[in-house]
Amino acid sequence: MADTFTPGLRARRLANRARQVRANPALWIGAILLVVFGYLIAAPMLEIATGSARVQDGDARRAGADIGTWTAYYWHRLVASPLAETLLYTPLRNTLVISAVYSVIAMVMGVGLAFLMVKTDLPFKRAISVAILVPYIVPSWTVALAWTTLFGNDRVGIGAPGVVMSLTGWTTPDWLAYGPVPIIAVMAFNYYAFSYLLTVGALSTIDRGLEESAQLHGASERTIARRITLPLILPALGSAFVLTFAEGIGSFGPAAILGIPVRYDVLATSLYQSAAIGRFGEAYVLTLLLIVMAAVTIYANTLLIGRRRSFTTLTGKGGSARVIPLGRWRMPLLVLVLAFVGIAAVLPIVLLIWQSLQLRIGDYSLSNLSLAYWIGEVDGLRGILVDPRVQSAAWNSLRLGLMVAVLTALTGILVGYVVVNRRGTWLARGVEQLAFVPYVIPGIAFGAIYLTMFAQPIGPLPSLYGTLWILVLAASVNRLPFASRTGVSAMMQISPSLEEAATLHGAGLGTRMRRILLPLSKKGFLAGFVLSFISTIKDLSLVILLVTPSTNVLTALTFGYIELGRRQFADAISVVIVIIVLGATWGVQWATRTDPLQGFGDTRT
Repeated sequence: MADTFTPGLRARRLANRARQVRANPALWIGAILLVVFGYLIAAPMLEIATGSARVQDGDARRAGADIGTWTAYYWHRLVASPLAETLLYTPLRNTLVISAVYSVIAMVMGVGLAFLMVKTDLPFKRAISVAILVPYIVPSWTVALAWTTLFGNDRVGIGAPGVVMSLTGWTTPDWLAYGPVPIIAVMAFNYYAFSYLLTVGALSTIDRGLEESAQLHGASERTIARRITLPLILPALGSAFVLTFAEGIGSFGPAAILGIPVRYDVLATSLYQSAAIGRFGEAYVLTLLLIVMAAVTIYANTLLIGRRRSFTTLTGKGGSARVIPLGRWRMPLLVLVLAFVGIAAVLPIVLLIWQSLQLRIGDYSLSNLSLAYWIGEVDGLRGILVDPRVQSAAWNSLRLGLMVAVLTALTGILVGYVVVNRRGTWLARGVEQLAFVPYVIPGIAFGAIYLTMFAQPIGPLPSLYGTLWILVLAASVNRLPFASRTGVSAMMQISPSLEEAATLHGAGLGTRMRRILLPLSKKGFLAGFVLSFISTIKDLSLVILLVTPSTNVLTALTFGYIELGRRQFADAISVVIVIIVLGATWGVQWATRTDPLQGFGDTRT
């Protein structure tokens, strides 16, 4: 009798499971996200790993094997061949040295500013706090351009004197114009915001009662800082160092502008040059190395964050942070901070504008100022505001930014919905972890992965190379970690009872999303939208390998002008990009009265 009813029981069980899935859409949404993320994130990683061990097109004769066969040729070439020093070890050493040195300098800058802003009575803190973050918003490669304008000489690079050389007659040495010193300086000025923001957060959470108690027992300010404040913020400082170091590993823009002219290579520029000449096997190996290095540093950061949780800094008894009076040092420190902010935030933009107005580069006289590179014509090239190529690139940039922003913000909300509703299950963990994987992949490496994966048809999908869609896919997946973080934060603030009540009244998923979830999570959606839009507009590392003449964007067009030695055009476009990025950031901040930089961390340019 039992066997007779087995098919019916199975059918009822399947029907019950189908009803459970319909009743909890987080199940099927999560399943769809797992499939999509597996295809767009896990599959490319596997493609790179296998590609580094298979003979690529054009390498059959050099590798001594047929195309597609397994080989250790690329690993041997980069690790153990006579060329290994040039191809791998020198760029690797340069990458580690630059990342370590600039991270220390950025830490000193950021921690010092954070201490003054949180713990002292420095005047004009509100205005200064906004200006401090401007270098973080501005693309790092534009700061590199400004550096060459300031310290360039007539021997290397574009062969034109910079501001210092023109105004003083002093020929700036080559090591100051190009190479590791300017790369370190530019990256330190651009990325000190990491340590500043993390340190501000840590200092703000310290219970002022701990410090006041020590003060009552006769401890000096120096003793309080050394014995109480520093130990409490030490995990945050370690995390800031690791994150800053991780950004340096895959940074492309400053190293390309300030390193390539003097053949000073790092891993990111070596990867770019290998891919540009079609040596994809070597590019795969370099990509894997960058991913492994970034993953190790991010893992170190998770260990530091875990250690940080062991510190109790909020007791419920403290109010605002204890303020240390600066006394006679108040005005001198204010002048010093304003000078620093002016150099870091204002001077680069001024230098870019100034050089974009020079008819003859290197001539800083007023008679040499012209709008030719903006609205005129020079050597057959039209000014950027009237050049159809620049207008097309600007349109592509805006389309790309908006499409990526909408797609990643919506995906972030869906990730948050699944993670919160299926909390503690393998489905939630899988979706959340896959969404975070792109964070450990540097932008230049991510571009190489998608160039390889979508340069040829895959199943029903045609080749996407040469279309805007490959840029949309690559940028959307690359921004996913930050959009998913804002989405999870937004969804955690919404009570499940609201959706449950709507479900009991017959509201479908679409109605619940439109009438409840999206309106209540609009801040998270907007944060993900703004972060994705800004980082996409200013990105150079990700797009440099993926653009074609028909899909060119402003950042890649700027780099093309730099390679042609047309610096005024490059500087003018850089100014436009900076205006778009700053305008978008401050426009949203003004309209919503919220800080879109709360989700800081996406600075890979």
